[in-house]
Amino acid sequence: MSGGRSILDADMATLGQWALAGWRWWCDELADCVPPRWRARLGSGLGARAVQVPWDGTADLNGFPAGGALILPEDAALIRRIETPLMTPRDLDGMIALEARRLMPLSGEGAVLGARIVERRPETGRMVVDIAALGAPATARLRDALAQASVRPAAILALPSRDSIDDAVDLQPALARAGLIAGAGRATRIAWIIVAFLFALNLGVLVWRDSASVDALQAVVDEQRGATAIAGRVMARMRAQDRLVGELRAARATHEPLALMGRLAGTLPRGTWLRRLTLNGDSLRLTGMHPRGGDVAGALRRAGFVVVRYGDSGEAPTPLGEPFEATLTLAPHAPATSTGGHP
Repeated sequence: MSGGRSILDADMATLGQWALAGWRWWCDELADCVPPRWRARLGSGLGARAVQVPWDGTADLNGFPAGGALILPEDAALIRRIETPLMTPRDLDGMIALEARRLMPLSGEGAVLGARIVERRPETGRMVVDIAALGAPATARLRDALAQASVRPAAILALPSRDSIDDAVDLQPALARAGLIAGAGRATRIAWIIVAFLFALNLGVLVWRDSASVDALQAVVDEQRGATAIAGRVMARMRAQDRLVGELRAARATHEPLALMGRLAGTLPRGTWLRRLTLNGDSLRLTGMHPRGGDVAGALRRAGFVVVRYGDSGEAPTPLGEPFEATLTLAPHAPATSTGGHP
């Protein structure tokens, strides 16, 4: 609650500083994700690529080339290598500012200290750091020379020796933090603000176009909703009609009298004749005569009929054959029983 109240009570300048600090912290966290070999190349690449201009501490810098790296005299800065716990570059700068007097003998009034992370050792939680200290007299001479120069150097390098450009410590950020040289120009800040505004505008346009396309698609869906509902009902009716036609065709194939009589005519053994055929729903009752030795029940079963009851009709045999009576069902899985007569 107190944190929220402090945010509400803060002015715009304080909020801007908090936002900038958060942004720098996030950039430092992202920098820690970069592989150490790449980070080392990025950290030392500026001095290696730039035009290296040695400076004796007194020469005029008016003819300094644009993008060049200014190399300080060897005796102008003192460089020391130490080992510290793992931390971000910004935290390292804060630690050096607090421990300046303990770390370097040149950390008196007007002196400037800068640092370069040489190696990170995550397995031990430590890192190796080079600290460079620029004494007050050299700092004053450098400040005056840069104030008269028309071009700002890309880097201000302190070297342990002339052949160790990869081990150089860039003191320009430390000098800018101390206010001894100008930081990033107003034009640079304005350019970055314009870039950030254009990026946010581009992102906003992309979001707006995506939202507009979704709205247009939703409008098309809403417009076709009525036709889609009608088509769905028509399809449902067609499926219902197809199902009804199938049921009628199945019922006609099994219950239609003429079709049933034709099926029986091709099923019963040769010489069998019917005297009576009674159809009642799924139940079919047959009465007739079959020749001696004719297997009427077996023929009916082989043709797919379910014989519920089969036996003699109670009449006396005649020269035409033996009487029989059978009760069939047209529904499947009916229990079959046989009483008397032929099986």
